[in-house]
Amino acid sequence: THSWDRETIQLVLNLMPKETVLFIADVRINFDTFRNGMTATVNSKTIITVNPDTREASLLFNYVKEAAETGVLEEEEKPEDMPGSITDVYTVNQLKQKALDVPELFFGVIYSFISKFDVDSSVSKVIRTRCTKCKYQVSDDLQSCTNDLCPGRGQGLSAATGFDLFVDLSDHTGTLQGCSLRSPVAEKMLDCTVKEFTSMTDDERTDLKWKYLLERCKIYVKIFPPSKMRTGVKGIILGCSLADPGEVKYLQKH
Repeated sequence: THSWDRETIQLVLNLMPKETVLFIADVRINFDTFRNGMTATVNSKTIITVNPDTREASLLFNYVKEAAETGVLEEEEKPEDMPGSITDVYTVNQLKQKALDVPELFFGVIYSFISKFDVDSSVSKVIRTRCTKCKYQVSDDLQSCTNDLCPGRGQGLSAATGFDLFVDLSDHTGTLQGCSLRSPVAEKMLDCTVKEFTSMTDDERTDLKWKYLLERCKIYVKIFPPSKMRTGVKGIILGCSLADPGEVKYLQKH
């Protein structure tokens, strides 16, 4: 192993994912049969600049910062995110404490009340359109994504419209604020499509709100600990339904 290999490894180990921009010059590009794709390999000629003072670096940093704060990049569904595979039960306070003690994402079930559920506010605060390539929020009438760093920049806009709101979850131990609730989880929970929701009257949306607001629910969550770009614990709702009274009573006894 060459000395520059060790130096590069040490440099990478000290970098924070999603919090550092790198400009890398002179890398070797090869097809990696193990990864079944192209990979970049550093060599003795490679120059790595950490957080370069360029417009592109600033755009990239700001985009990732916004993505980290809103959780759009963390929302990507994976097989292990399915509610059926999540069995560990927590209180709100236990979720917060674990996120601080073990700073990595984890999954859990909580039986809590939805204490904030503004599904009856303006449609623009409940339903949003995002570019499918970079998750940036866009308008339906745009011809292309406005994110300068979008992989599909300059091409025809490919966007998806869905529920995209934040709710608060509370129990006797505290409140987990600003949990992300998005399609398709929200559609299943509300038992209506985005199109059906947009055609509802204000009274119908209020009725929908009170079906869950201040009701005890069984909620599957994906929890992210605080980071340099985002203060506080962030929760993403993977599943939500009204809790079975018998199941809650059993948990309270045990």
